[in-house]
Amino acid sequence: MSIASQYLTKVDDRFSLLAICGVASVLLIAALLSVLGVSLLTPVLVLGVAALLWTAFRHPTFCLGAILVFMPIDPLVIILARFFGPSFMQSEAFKACDRIVLLLLACMLWWRNGIKLKTPDWFLLGCFGLAAARLAFGGELAALLYDFDFMIAYVAGRVAILTASQQESWGRRAVWIVAILAVLGMVEVFVIGEGPRTLLYLAAAEGSTADGALNGTYHADGFMGLRESSTMIGPLQFGALCMVALIVWWVYSRSPVPAVMIAGGMICTLSRSAWMGTAIAIPLLAVVMRQQKRLLLYVLLTIALLAALIPKVGLGEFLTATLKGDEASAEGHKQSLIDGMSYVLSHPFGVGPGNAGAFAWKKDSYDVWIENSYLELGAEYGITISALFVGFLVSALLLVWSQRTRLTYAAVGLIVAFAAVMMVVPIHHVFSLGAWVWFPVGLAVRSSTVPGMKSSLAAS
Repeated sequence: MSIASQYLTKVDDRFSLLAICGVASVLLIAALLSVLGVSLLTPVLVLGVAALLWTAFRHPTFCLGAILVFMPIDPLVIILARFFGPSFMQSEAFKACDRIVLLLLACMLWWRNGIKLKTPDWFLLGCFGLAAARLAFGGELAALLYDFDFMIAYVAGRVAILTASQQESWGRRAVWIVAILAVLGMVEVFVIGEGPRTLLYLAAAEGSTADGALNGTYHADGFMGLRESSTMIGPLQFGALCMVALIVWWVYSRSPVPAVMIAGGMICTLSRSAWMGTAIAIPLLAVVMRQQKRLLLYVLLTIALLAALIPKVGLGEFLTATLKGDEASAEGHKQSLIDGMSYVLSHPFGVGPGNAGAFAWKKDSYDVWIENSYLELGAEYGITISALFVGFLVSALLLVWSQRTRLTYAAVGLIVAFAAVMMVVPIHHVFSLGAWVWFPVGLAVRSSTVPGMKSSLAAS
């Protein structure tokens, strides 16, 4: 015992000495570069990237979890980095760093775990392949990548392997992350106000302001306050994130506390698309999971929460106009769908990526604004691509529907809810949101291809 303890002491001493020498060397090199007038930013970035690559190679699953945890605050972090950071942070490459990192992790997991293609994968590959072929006849590569970057999260789920306990941990943490963000967002709405966000967006967020103030997306007819956005770019995106979290909560949690926090945040977003998606998915899951009594309890709790928030938030006029169908944006939605359908039918092969939809809107070069993801894809790439995308959603839903696990319950709810939201909001290209939608869907599809994984994930 004494010999072993002496050996371990010597090893610890050598490791400590090596660590001290390493730190001293780094400090010495930094001081030398500073004296020579060389910026320390470049070597720091190089060391950071090297450390990231090493960690990703050794612990890809841990890094994948860290990236998914980071996704809800990713939009705000990028805007802050562009505001306070050096000039290179203004580049498109920097804004795409989250996609690059997740793609790298997906490739590493693909190399380790492999993949067996299923029907949804073939639909998605066909959709992307034909869209890429359409690029040859006009359009922009950046727009193509922008529209289909959600595939990165889906592929990450298809090649990842998580145990039942890891999925439980992911579900609980996801719920509490969004619950905390919802409360922080309400602090901004009721305490801080819109001033700081306005100044930040004027300097670093294109397309989010108009005439020196936040644009109309952050307000609503009949509502005098600020719609909650929290750490997402806008209220529509954060409302959809709250919807995702409530679906995950229904499957993986029983505590009403985070649900109330998230529901409060979602109400403050005034995002009717998120309300609609939640109202469709949760009752469906309640029936599939045989939890009708639980559904009734939480419907009553939601009504009580809404009744308490109406006078506090000032939602009375907004809700009245919405129920009567007199709200201006609702009329705009209807007209957008009519115009979008007409535009797609008149351009059955699309006008090319970037020549319609959100990407064209950012360039102020759009012919028609379409508030529907399916029609937007059809306008850019043609009706066939839109049909293949719908085929991907339907085939993924059918594949996971037959299974009875918590993971597949969550996937069913996410597919149904997000498919409904995309009917009224072109939101398929919001990567920070899509990562939380398509990763669990891809993971659920993988569970159907691995017999051992499928049997071990049976719902309790």
